[in-house]
Amino acid sequence: MMNNQIKFNGLNSYIRNPRGFTLIEIILAIILLGIMGIFSTQFITSITQSAQQTTSQKGLMDDAKLAMEYILREVRVASENNTDIVYSSSATATSITFDKFNGYTVDTNATAINYTWNSTSKILTRTSGSITTTLATQVTAFTIVESPAVDSDFYVFTLTLQGTNGENFTLQSGVRPRSTTI
Repeated sequence: MMNNQIKFNGLNSYIRNPRGFTLIEIILAIILLGIMGIFSTQFITSITQSAQQTTSQKGLMDDAKLAMEYILREVRVASENNTDIVYSSSATATSITFDKFNGYTVDTNATAINYTWNSTSKILTRTSGSITTTLATQVTAFTIVESPAVDSDFYVFTLTLQGTNGENFTLQSGVRPRSTTI
């Protein structure tokens, strides 16, 4: 029997010198691990970018919905007389001013409530008395249209916000001031 020859169930098998890996095997293992690492990094990076974009879009949508809901809620309790609601709407600036029937617990002021937007600042603000509050930033358009097709005191608001990656979110809704004579 030779030195490196072992008999196993009648078969001859040879074992090479079992002292470790060859240089070629080590280099191939390093190359394969590097390729797998590159693909894993690209996969994780794309997932992270997608998650950031989704979070940005959700934040944009939440800002638009909150601002729109705030405006609609207050216009709903505005005085029903059309002369009490004054608005102007253009591509570069929009504002609406009105009086409410009564104030809220948080804001007891019921007169001269004003919402303002201009294309330079891209900020939608609410002013009540001497307090100005920012409702939304990154607002690229805000329009108010009185819709005589529906009713003479039905107002349609359109609000467009633009995210940091260029994504746009437009929200449109309408409201009729509530009548206290019913």
